[in-house]
Amino acid sequence: MYLEKLEIQGFKSFANKNKLIFSGLIDGQKRGLTAIVGPNGSGKSNVADAVRWALGEQSLKTLRGKKSEDVIFSGSDLKNQLGMAEVSLYLNNSEASKNNQTSPEIIEKESDLDKIIINCPEIIITRRIFRSDESEYLLNHNRVRLTDIQMLLAKANFGQKTYSVIGQGMVENFLNTSTTERKDFFDEATGVKQFQIKRDAALNKLESSYENLQQVDMLLAEIKPRLRSLTRQVEKLNRRSQIEIELKDSQLNYYHHIWQEINDKLNNYNTDYLEREKIKIDRDKKFNKLAAELNKIKATDNNQEIAALQPRLQELYNSKNQLHKELAKIQAELEINLESQGQFDLSWLNSKQIELTAELDKINKELANLEKKSQNDQEFELIEKLAGLNHQLQIAQKNLRNTSEESLSHPQLEKTRAELNQIITKFLKQLEKINNQENLETIKLELQQARREFEKNIKGFLELTDSGKLPTIQKIQEEIINLNENKQVITNELNEIRLKSSGQQERLKIWLARKEETAKDLANINNKIAKQSLPQNTTQITVKKEELNKKINNINQQITELENQLKQLNQAKDQEKSLIFDYQRNLQGLQTEINSLVSELNEFKINATRQETRLEDLENNIRNDNLELKEIQNYQPNSDEFILEKSLKKIQEYKNQLELIGGIDPETEKEYRETKERFDFLSNQTTDLNDAIKSLEEIIYELDINIKNRFDKEFKIISEKFNDYFKILFNGGQAKITKIMVEDVEKEESEKNKETQNRKLENGLTPAEVEIKQGVDDKIKRIKFLKKHNAVGLAGIEIQATPPGKKIQAVAMLSGGERALTAIALICAIISANPSPFVMLDEVDAALDEANSERLAKILDDLSNKTQFIVITHNRASMRKANILYGVTMENDGVSKLLSVKLDDFKK
Repeated sequence: MYLEKLEIQGFKSFANKNKLIFSGLIDGQKRGLTAIVGPNGSGKSNVADAVRWALGEQSLKTLRGKKSEDVIFSGSDLKNQLGMAEVSLYLNNSEASKNNQTSPEIIEKESDLDKIIINCPEIIITRRIFRSDESEYLLNHNRVRLTDIQMLLAKANFGQKTYSVIGQGMVENFLNTSTTERKDFFDEATGVKQFQIKRDAALNKLESSYENLQQVDMLLAEIKPRLRSLTRQVEKLNRRSQIEIELKDSQLNYYHHIWQEINDKLNNYNTDYLEREKIKIDRDKKFNKLAAELNKIKATDNNQEIAALQPRLQELYNSKNQLHKELAKIQAELEINLESQGQFDLSWLNSKQIELTAELDKINKELANLEKKSQNDQEFELIEKLAGLNHQLQIAQKNLRNTSEESLSHPQLEKTRAELNQIITKFLKQLEKINNQENLETIKLELQQARREFEKNIKGFLELTDSGKLPTIQKIQEEIINLNENKQVITNELNEIRLKSSGQQERLKIWLARKEETAKDLANINNKIAKQSLPQNTTQITVKKEELNKKINNINQQITELENQLKQLNQAKDQEKSLIFDYQRNLQGLQTEINSLVSELNEFKINATRQETRLEDLENNIRNDNLELKEIQNYQPNSDEFILEKSLKKIQEYKNQLELIGGIDPETEKEYRETKERFDFLSNQTTDLNDAIKSLEEIIYELDINIKNRFDKEFKIISEKFNDYFKILFNGGQAKITKIMVEDVEKEESEKNKETQNRKLENGLTPAEVEIKQGVDDKIKRIKFLKKHNAVGLAGIEIQATPPGKKIQAVAMLSGGERALTAIALICAIISANPSPFVMLDEVDAALDEANSERLAKILDDLSNKTQFIVITHNRASMRKANILYGVTMENDGVSKLLSVKLDDFKK
């Protein structure tokens, strides 16, 4: 590879586009020498600056400027300033680079730059800048980074900062630099610059990886405690979920059995209710039919006729009484007349007749009163009350049984229920026995005794089962006792009424016998009176008496007729009452049956309502336990065995376990997943970073070995060539370069770690975080140390030169000419050992005399077999060795122009 052409446009004094074509290979081997000459101030050094700038020089001081736009043509009196500067280097690469030292062991695969160096016959490097401070680099007309240009130059053995372009004063300044600053020069001189660039890039990546690893480890150290806490909570949450599943299954099983039991009872009650309701409807129809017939009978009422006959009968009795008064006066007159005439017997008969007649009237009245007094209505009312009480007793006794059975409704209490039934049966038998008693005080005493005995027996069972039923049972018990007391009172009243009715019948018989006897006596008296003859003076009185008797008999006949009518009406009324009583008795029986059915219906309804209430309570409990009724209904039990207490105990155990676990935020699981994903991601990042670090460390290790081997090899050659060229330039003497190695630097760096750790503890970091940070910081310090000191382990380069006949070794004690020759000897040694594609020398021979200039020209001519030289010079010796000569001039417009002479043509 060599420099075939240089194009300059707008760079410093080269305002117009200029091309410099350099000599190529001569005889297929010699690369030739191009000399650029011109007066001072003509701008010939700007050619060297243009090459240096195109190769990526960033130092404005080296380019003899203060700001980046100073490299753009700034204009003159005759020409305006330009807005852009551009320099292009055309490198001929037709034979490819034979000095490419890229090692396949160091680079995993061939890069694009390697392909360009190997495959492209021409490489064009272009740098362009605008006054807007925008700049760009082009490689074969494609935009690239400065790093790409630097890597390309390093691979092609260009020494951009050192010996490829050597400007005015740089030769002497090189010797004046410190031993440490000379390391970079020898990195390029030994050809390890490209590896150093890769090494620095790898170290930068390694440092970045360590920093990233430090951040990741710090994050992991921060996340781990939280993840452990979340893991424990999630385990609790999972345990809670499992318990909740088991709890739900137990609740479903429990509620399903309870719901099924209640629902079955409710359905049975509803079924029984419908059956009893059908029977009640039938009984209601019969009752309504009988009631209609009874009402029809009651509609034919004889009371009006009786009421109409009673005043007439009373009038007849009043008339009869009046006639009896008149008859009594006439009878008194008759008795007086008879007594005055000595008819005492007849007077007594008349008096007896009046007495018996009055007695017979009295007996008839008493019989009428006895016949009017009927006890049937009152007896019927009491019978109705007694039937009602019996029905109420049946209901109360049934309620007592049901309530007692409900308090012992659990399957495990069957034995207790049987014993309770025995107690209730005994109590009811005692009540039946009490019903047969007649003395009310005895009944009360026996009822109290039965009550105390029942309460004593029943209370013990209720305390074992459901104490909440005790008030209800006691209330029913009191109701039964009260009903029995009322029943006994009504029974006694009914017996008394029946007893009175029996007495009235006996009295009626007595009065009828008296009536018959009195009537017989009266008939005898009348016969006796009829057989007696009355005196003449009593005839008129007797006639009046007979008339009165006729009237009385007439009235008696009317009374008899009315009484017969009344009797017939009363008999009809009694028959009607009897019929009504039969209907009422049938109605009462139906009513009792209907009442019993209503009671049963009410009982079924109450029980159904009770079950519905239980069902509602159960549904509320189901909802409170966050369950759905459909789940309960559709649940399929695992087995038929169900024990209530065991199921409840299991449910309570699960609830207690949930209480012990406590409430856990459902967002915890989400946070756990996010934290776990973050932790896994960071852990993977750690693995990736560790793998990257390991790979980078291996690459750096291999690069260090390669750099050290190559550096030592090339350094030895340069040292030998330096001594050879020094002897040529000085006609003797001795020169050498030595390495100054690093000692105790790492020890010095490590002593600062303790202070750093203490500062970090003061910054509030935990010991674990400090340990992580300290470990990474130590590695980063190591990387910075490796960056500061190259792979060879150099601290600096020492140059020693002893001209012939002198004992001076330190270059600082040499004269200016001697320092220049020493520096040229070193540059020539480097070019000989590790030649660059081209070397541009900008008036490096300015300080040399004629003889040394000749020696330098001869050396350059010899070295032109290895590299291409472009020399900016005033020296004639260098001009004579040149193949192409360029002259640089500047006219009044301040623009540099080129003139070229190809000296090889003139020589021919």
